Amino acid sequence: MPDTRTPPDPAEFPAADSLPAQATFLLRYAILAPSSHNSQPWAFAVADGSILVYADESRRLDVADPDGRELLLSVGCAVENLVLAARRFGLDPTVEYGPFEESPPSPGPDLRHVATVGLAATASVDEGAGETALFDAIGARRTNHQPFDDRPVPGSVLETFREYATASGLGLELVTDPARRAEIATLQTRADERQFDDPAYRTELGHWIGTGALGASWLTARVGQLAVSHLDIGEREGRKNSKLVTSAPVVAVLTVATVDEPSLLAAGRLFERLSLAATGEGLAVHPMSQILELDDLRTELAGLLGLGDETPVHLFRLGYAEPDSTRTPRRPVDDVLL
Repeated sequence: MPDTRTPPDPAEFPAADSLPAQATFLLRYAILAPSSHNSQPWAFAVADGSILVYADESRRLDVADPDGRELLLSVGCAVENLVLAARRFGLDPTVEYGPFEESPPSPGPDLRHVATVGLAATASVDEGAGETALFDAIGARRTNHQPFDDRPVPGSVLETFREYATASGLGLELVTDPARRAEIATLQTRADERQFDDPAYRTELGHWIGTGALGASWLTARVGQLAVSHLDIGEREGRKNSKLVTSAPVVAVLTVATVDEPSLLAAGRLFERLSLAATGEGLAVHPMSQILELDDLRTELAGLLGLGDETPVHLFRLGYAEPDSTRTPRRPVDDVLL
């Protein structure tokens, strides 16, 4: 069985073949996107010169993500990889977000059509060096759970990230002040302790650990599932994650003016773009969603950052760290192509 965690060889792109064959090739890049708990909640169908993108509700985290925010962010990450891959191979992708006035019948009860990526062949697509670098980083991108070094991130890199956010029409807060990061770390501790007090949360997290989705071997995954599900480890996790937050030279927060499907998909696309740009700069990225999974703590975070009418929808650490050797598995394209 081929390693689905490794991107295909670009030289193998079937340029002279049919759209379904080309789309299948492009999806091998889409499935390398990050997702909450590595749930990979996406599915795709090829129709009329387009790739239909579905959110798979059966893979949503009912306890940690009841409103589907993280599900849509995850799907948005896959869309961004798909768009970058299409441009790399001379196609001109367009993205349309739902809801759609006319949409094909759902191929399954848990599948919701949320976006359409149109693919048109053109000889005029110019990726530019920046787009090429982002595409090249797809296979190298990893989520890094290690403590980060205290080395600051260059201002030029942070400015590039701000430009990406501006171009997307979304907000990006880059918190570099140690005192402010310490306040966020305190929220992180409170979030962990409260979530681990909830047996349903522990059971859900234990389920995903037990499946091996987070990259552990079968035995380690099963032991991890039992520990998370049955032991009181909230205080320990809170201390550990608080230290991870304070170790990072930058805590980044994505914000939106309106929380709806298009904005969350766009936020996912922006996060993946930032992650790929960070990978190209030798930086590590680590999403930490616990604060945003609790309404009152999300409100506290918004007040702490002075966001006004903007709503925080994604939080992640950014900095330098030793490489994380964890290789999370990926569902094969055959499993997500309808």
